Amino acid sequence: MIRRTFFASCLALGGSLALTACSFPDEVASASSAAALQNAGAVSAADPRAEEAGYEILRQGGNATDAALAVMLALTVVEPQSSGIGGGGFYVHANPDGAVTSLDGRETAPIAAGPDWFLDEEGAVKPFRDVVSTGLSIGVPGNIALAAKAHERHGKLSWKALFQPAIRLARDGFRVTPRLHNSLGRERSRSKNDPASLALYYTAEGEPVAIGSTITVPELADTLEAIANKGPKAFYEGETATAMAATIWQATPGARGMTASDVENYQSKQREPVCSTYRGYKICGMGPPSSGGIAVSQMLGHLERFDLAALGPNSAKVWHLLLESQRLAYADRALYAADSDYVEVPVSGLIDRAYLAQRSALIDP
Repeated sequence: MIRRTFFASCLALGGSLALTACSFPDEVASASSAAALQNAGAVSAADPRAEEAGYEILRQGGNATDAALAVMLALTVVEPQSSGIGGGGFYVHANPDGAVTSLDGRETAPIAAGPDWFLDEEGAVKPFRDVVSTGLSIGVPGNIALAAKAHERHGKLSWKALFQPAIRLARDGFRVTPRLHNSLGRERSRSKNDPASLALYYTAEGEPVAIGSTITVPELADTLEAIANKGPKAFYEGETATAMAATIWQATPGARGMTASDVENYQSKQREPVCSTYRGYKICGMGPPSSGGIAVSQMLGHLERFDLAALGPNSAKVWHLLLESQRLAYADRALYAADSDYVEVPVSGLIDRAYLAQRSALIDP
């Protein structure tokens, strides 16, 4: 199952680390380390085991970039339904002097994909479920290329060291959380398309493995070890690239699909970050093809005229304002956001303060 993931690294004074990820219930006791905090590092991740991978790297003297990459790799193992090396990501880096750079590791469509990629023979849009469980919805994974570029520019520890926590989790095993168990139950119909996933995550009766069960993934451990030892080429070239493309091609309806050349030609790209201000602070995020940096800047711009602190976090009005601001930002997202390699995205206009003031005036407090 190939999904998208987002991870960011922020280097500031003291080497602090900030990761953004989905919230995760307290299903596994957190292994947060006081020793890491003493080194001025903090990690937040979607799973405590991945969080601990970040702390482990900080304890070894790694920096924020190292820890962020180790977290992403660990999530590959413990959060297979959402994250990891089979998908894409974005990386935002800030120096203590305020300079911000960003890298795009978003998945790319096969070269064979065209405007009719999601259309049936009559030219109608295919139903979502008919697309999402096939190779039509899978792009060339970008996270390994992104990680390599980020590590080359900003990493401190060796490339190989960043993989060790994830390799241990895959080889020694990890416990199934309620979140993973529930996801497997919801996605049973999609998982049946992959015999290997069925054997790994489901019982002989077709039920998700029980909460608390230990899963080992030796094949994933071998893949991670190969990438750790040989670098990104172990993922994007040779047998791995050929097997990946062939598997996705076979799952793609029609006569077109992903090829080994698509995989081999993938490149992570440097992009311009989206930066704005909010109450005196400089706020930067990922630019296109992500819509996140634009949307966050817009929402903060909409809300700056309101005294949110005075209203308090439990105020119904605050939540009303937040939701209305999100509605405006997502309306602009649907109309203007796209891949800037192919579509002109009016970033400066979308975060222009005069424009945001006009949009904010549409909010009825």
